[in-house]
Amino acid sequence: MKLNNRFLLGILSLILAAVIAFIALPTIARQTNGKTEIVRVKTQILKGSMITEKELEQIDVGSYNLPPNIAHSINDIAGRYAAADFEAGDYILSSKVSDTPISSDIALNDIPPGKVAISLTVKTLASGLSDKLQPNDIIRIYHFLDTASEIPELRFVKVLSVTDSKGINIDNAKELAEDEEKKQTATITVLASPEQAQKITELENDGIIHVVLISRNNELLSDELLVAQDLIIQEIYFLETLIQPEDIIVSNDTVMGETEETE
Repeated sequence: MKLNNRFLLGILSLILAAVIAFIALPTIARQTNGKTEIVRVKTQILKGSMITEKELEQIDVGSYNLPPNIAHSINDIAGRYAAADFEAGDYILSSKVSDTPISSDIALNDIPPGKVAISLTVKTLASGLSDKLQPNDIIRIYHFLDTASEIPELRFVKVLSVTDSKGINIDNAKELAEDEEKKQTATITVLASPEQAQKITELENDGIIHVVLISRNNELLSDELLVAQDLIIQEIYFLETLIQPEDIIVSNDTVMGETEETE
């Protein structure tokens, strides 16, 4: 019995060795030694630039463990736009290129339908929240001419970017280096409805705009505030379309009462 068990164990060992030698090892060898063509960057490509054929080269590399979204053909990449900075020698992934032009300001690449981006001027340090605003902040905009007044259309507005006098984005969340001078806010770009944009344009050319911070780093609250602002806009500009005559239900008693009073 023991002999039979040893014999069977020996046979199984031989079969396993044969599988490894004739199937597993060749498969692994093919994967590790196999070659495939991929696209590699020849010269530096900056984010937002259109990628040209002369900046790329096609090379053979081992196919083992390559990312599934790596570019294999120059024709698939040339004419598209770099969504990230590339250095010479970098491989190109499909997630790093775009079919449409890329702005240096990412926030401006994804404006929701029905919304616009508009900038307002910061005329004093205090009016711009002392250079402390950051993208995605929710602010309220006040207007001062003879007196300060709240603008219902501008109670909750989302900040897209903050820029200096040269139009360069300012990162107020970043700590300054020892020899770095703090940039002063010149403009604030916000996400707005067309009605809000019209109101901002009017205020921009009449008096001084002041902003106050309402919410930061609270995505849930920010979404709620922006929804509330949209409802305010609807009530101010589209109340007639919100309440249609057929939506008003009048009871017979009410009609009779009004008729009697009229008589």
